[in-house]
Amino acid sequence: MRIVIVEDNGLFLDTLSEALQGRGVEVVGQAQDLGGALAAVDRTVPDVVLADIRLPPGYSDEGLQIASAVRQRYPAVGILLLAQDGTPAIAERLLSLEEQSRAVGYLMKERAGRLSYLIEAATRVAAGEVVIDPWLIDQLLSRKRGRDPLDRLTPQERRVLERVAEGRSNLGIAQALNLTVGAVERHLSSITDKLGLPSLTELERPQFNVRVLAVLAFLRHDAGPPGR
Repeated sequence: MRIVIVEDNGLFLDTLSEALQGRGVEVVGQAQDLGGALAAVDRTVPDVVLADIRLPPGYSDEGLQIASAVRQRYPAVGILLLAQDGTPAIAERLLSLEEQSRAVGYLMKERAGRLSYLIEAATRVAAGEVVIDPWLIDQLLSRKRGRDPLDRLTPQERRVLERVAEGRSNLGIAQALNLTVGAVERHLSSITDKLGLPSLTELERPQFNVRVLAVLAFLRHDAGPPGR
């Protein structure tokens, strides 16, 4: 897997780069700001861009700007953003880069200290999956009381949707929840019905990604403050 890392802290950048290379990841480029990131991606066209959300020059949403530019230039390149403090709004903006949003991830920066977790997330994103930090999912789950249509989901369906947001495959969900793959598929079918997502026939069309649509619905109904 070929990665470009974008991080303004030089020491953290070098440390993370060396650690990833020590685990067999090919770090093909490094950058510390928005302009350098885009130049590195143009030069190397990696499998994944791993970037902090806040970077020079503005320390606001440069990571999202990188994600948007990369998605327009190289749709197949995965985007994995790291944030010091996560919010549903940022996750939704990342997922909403385009109708066919895929190959994106959003993790808390502290996860970078757990190399195995970070590499697994990057690998999933490189494979075209969507990965959302479990901490953020926990926050969303704790704020979804009495909201329609998410409130219509059963507890088990919510657990399945949480694993979908984490980027797990049907088999991975089944293993995590001690279910059969068939049971997971039935839960997913029920979730799509309750959230008003496209039918299974429609989902056979390439422009649809049922997992991204489900996660977007999840985030859109939880983006406001508690008690909204």
